[in-house]
Amino acid sequence: MPSLRTLTSFLRNLFHRDLADSDLDDEVRAHLNLLEEEKRREGLSPADARRATRTGAGLDTLWQDVRFAFCMLRRNAGFTAVAVLTLALGIGANTAAFSVVHGVLLRPLPYPHPEQLYTLKSNESVLDFDDLRAQLTSFSVFGAATRQALDYTGGSEPLQIRAALCDAGYFEAFGVPPALGRVPTAAEDHFSAERTVVLSYAFWQQQFASDPGVLGRAIPLSGDLYTVIGVMPAGFLVPGDPPDLWALVRIANPVAAQFRGVHFLRTYLRLKPEASLAQARAELANADIWLERKFPESNRDRHRVLIPLHERIVGQTRPALLILFGAVGLVLLIACVNFAGLLLARSSVRQKEIAIRAALGAGRRRLLRQILTESVLLSTLGGACGVLVARGCVRLLFALKPENLPRLAEISVDYRVLGFAFAVSLLTGIIFGFVPALVAARLDVNDGLKETVRGSTGGARAVRGRNLLVVLETALAVVLLAGAGLLIRSFWMLHQVDPGFRSSGLLTMRVELPDARYHEKAKQEQFRTRLLEALNGSPGTEAAMVSELPMSGDYLTHNFVIEGRPPVAAGAEPELQTRTVAGNYFRTMRMPLLRGRDFNSQDTERSIEVAVVNESFVRTYFPGQEPLGARFQWARSAPGEWLTIVGVVGDVKHFGADQPEEPAAYDLYTQTRQEWKRWMYVVVRSSVAPTSLTAQVKSAAWKLDPQIPLAKVRPMDEVLARSESERVFNLILLGAFASVALALVAVGIYGVIAAQVARRTQEFGIRMALGAQPGDVLKAVLALGARLAAAGGLIGLVAALGLARLTTSLLFGVSATDPVTFVCVAALLFAVAMFATWIPARRALRVDPIVALRHE
Repeated sequence: MPSLRTLTSFLRNLFHRDLADSDLDDEVRAHLNLLEEEKRREGLSPADARRATRTGAGLDTLWQDVRFAFCMLRRNAGFTAVAVLTLALGIGANTAAFSVVHGVLLRPLPYPHPEQLYTLKSNESVLDFDDLRAQLTSFSVFGAATRQALDYTGGSEPLQIRAALCDAGYFEAFGVPPALGRVPTAAEDHFSAERTVVLSYAFWQQQFASDPGVLGRAIPLSGDLYTVIGVMPAGFLVPGDPPDLWALVRIANPVAAQFRGVHFLRTYLRLKPEASLAQARAELANADIWLERKFPESNRDRHRVLIPLHERIVGQTRPALLILFGAVGLVLLIACVNFAGLLLARSSVRQKEIAIRAALGAGRRRLLRQILTESVLLSTLGGACGVLVARGCVRLLFALKPENLPRLAEISVDYRVLGFAFAVSLLTGIIFGFVPALVAARLDVNDGLKETVRGSTGGARAVRGRNLLVVLETALAVVLLAGAGLLIRSFWMLHQVDPGFRSSGLLTMRVELPDARYHEKAKQEQFRTRLLEALNGSPGTEAAMVSELPMSGDYLTHNFVIEGRPPVAAGAEPELQTRTVAGNYFRTMRMPLLRGRDFNSQDTERSIEVAVVNESFVRTYFPGQEPLGARFQWARSAPGEWLTIVGVVGDVKHFGADQPEEPAAYDLYTQTRQEWKRWMYVVVRSSVAPTSLTAQVKSAAWKLDPQIPLAKVRPMDEVLARSESERVFNLILLGAFASVALALVAVGIYGVIAAQVARRTQEFGIRMALGAQPGDVLKAVLALGARLAAAGGLIGLVAALGLARLTTSLLFGVSATDPVTFVCVAALLFAVAMFATWIPARRALRVDPIVALRHE
C-alpha cells in the first residue's frame, strides 16, 4: 500500500499538471486549439497561451470525469448500492464514535478559560476548605458544592429534587453569569443569612413556565421558604448530574457544614494565569502538613491531589471510550478493505471498456484519474449516508442514556464531526481506491481486447489481491468478535454472581424527612413506625427500611474502635460501612442470617444498643474468633456508647456485582443517636408485580404527611440493571460493531467466491463433462472459502490474543485470553464463512456442461 506522502504528491501532479496530448480525447484537443487561439489574441506568447489553456482544460476534463463517474455509477446501481452501504456503515459508525469522543474527551469544558479549572481528588469539609482558601495563593477563585435531595412542595404533587448545596465562590469559579437575576455573594454566605436559591433553566421552565416574575418569589423546600434570586442559562452544565437548583450549603445544611470531619464537598479552583501548577501543588502539600498538625482527628494522612477538572470528569471513561473508538476504527478498516475488493472486482469487469478507451487515445494517467474519481465519488456518497447513520446512532445513544457517560448533553453531530466524516470519506476514496485504479490503468491494451468472458473477473494477480483483502478483513473481524465475545462472557459471569439477597418481587423508593418538620427523633420514629404498620397491614406484603440501599450508589462510613483492642491514634481508626434499618429488613430482603439473631421487638431505645455485622466484618476483624457479644463504638461518640454484636448476616454486593463487599454493620433507627439521618429507602416485597404497589405505598405515605415526596420509585431488579448499565452499554456498542464486521466479512467472502465461480465456469463445465460429480465441485468451492476463513481466522486470533490485555479493565470473571471465547469466535466465523461460500457454490452445481463449454 503506498504511503500517504506518495499519494499526495501523485495526486498533486495528477490534477494540477499541464495535460499531455496523449491524455486528451479528440473533442477536448479541438477545444484546446480554439482556447489557445483566444489566448494569443489576448497578447500572450504561444507558450503562455498553451500553458493557460491546458490548465483550464484540466478543470474541464476533471468535470467530465465527475459527470462520467456519475453516469457509470447510475448505470451500475447494484454495485453502487453495495459500495455506498458498505462505506456508510463504516464511516457512519466512526463518525458517531468520533462525535462521542469529541464531545466527551476532546471538547473543552463549556466555561471561560477551562484550562485554569482544577479540583481536589478528595472531598473536603466546609471548615477545611475555608482554611485551604486562606493558604493557597496560586488560585484566584475557590468554589465547592455537594449534592443533596430536597423536597419541593410548591407543585401539584410533592417532588424530591436534586439540589446543589454550594458556597458563594461556586458560580464565580465556573464564570458563567445567570440568565436572569443574580447569584449569591460572599457577604450572603454565612450561617445566619437569608435563605436564597438559584434555579436551573430546566426547573424554571418545568415548574414556573419560564415566568420572569419568579424572581423574589418564596418557594417551599424541605419545609423552609427560599427566595428565588436567579436563573442560570440553559447551556450551564456542571460536573455530575444536572441539579434542579442551587442553595448555600451553610444555610441548607448547617449541621454538616459545622463539622470538620464531614468531607462532603466537591471542590473547584481556578488557577491564576501567572501561577504555575508546580507552585500550586507545593502550596497544597504545605497546607496538608499544617492541617494534619492542627486537626489530626480529621486530617491524619490526608494527602490532597490536585487534578484538572476535565480529567476528573472524564478520566474514568477515557479507557473504555478509546477502546471502543479503536474497535469502530477496525470496522471502518474492514469496510474500506471490502470497498477496495469491490473496486478490484469492478475494474476486472471493466477491462474491455478500459482497453477500448486506451486504444482510442486515453493515456494511463487519464484512465487512472477517471477511475480514482469514481472511487472518491463513491466514498463521498458513502460518507454522506454515513452522516445519516451517525445521526441515528447518536439519537440511539441518547435513548440509551448511559449513566456512566459524562457530558452526554454535549455530544452532537456538529461541523467538526461533519469535517471528520468528510476527511475520512475523501481519504478512504483516495487511499483504498488507488491500488484498484492503478491495476486497471496498467492494463495491457492487447490483452484487454483479447480478454474472454472466462477472464472477465480478472487475472491471477487480481484474484490473489481480492483473496488477500478477504483474509485481512476476516482477521480484523476476529479481533472485534473476540472483544465482543469476552464482554458477553463477562456479562454472563456477572449474572451468575449472587447479590446476597433476592431482588424479584421487591419495590424500592427513597424518602427523606425534612428537618423543618422532623427535627426531633421522636417525630422521625413515629413516621417510620406508622408507615411500616400501614404497609405490612396489607395481605401478602412485607415492608422494611434501610438507610443505604444495595447498588443504589449510596453509602456512609464511620470510623470505629473495637473494645479491648490496642488504642489507635485519633483520625487513624478504620472505617466501617454503616446501614441503619427498621422493620424486618433481613427477612424482607431474603438475606441469610448465618449466626446469632436478627433484631427483634426487644431492641428498643431503652435497651442496650445492638448491631448485626456482615461476613466481611468477621473475616477482617474477627478471623477465627467469635464475634457475637463483642462490642464496638463510633470513634467520635461519647464514652460508653457501645454497640453489641448479636448476629452475622451474609455479604451483599452493595457497590455492584463486580465489586467486593466491604465490612459493614447494621444498626437500628430506634437506637441510633444520629438525628440527622432522616433519609431512608422503603423496600416492599409482594407476590404481585412490584410496580403495582406504587400507588398503595404513595397513598400510605401521603396519609401520614401529604407533603412527603417519594423518589426513585422502581423495582429492585431495575436497580440491579442500572448498576450494570456501563457494562451493558459497552456490550451493546462492541457487539454492534462486531456484528457489522461479521456481515461485511460475509459479503467479502461471498463476493470473492462468486467471482471465482464465474471465472471458473468453463472449468467446472469441462470437469463435469469428464465425469466429475456435483459433490466434487461443491467441495472445491467450499474448500476455497474454508482456506480464506482459516487464514484470516488464524491471523485474527493471534492479533486478538496480543490485544486482549487492552480489554482487561472491561472484563469480569473471565480472562482476557479465555479459550472458550476464542474457540466460539473461531466456530462462529467459520460457520458464517461457510454460509457465505455455500450460496455461490450452489450456483456452481447448476452449471450445464454444454452451456459452459459454449460460454465465450
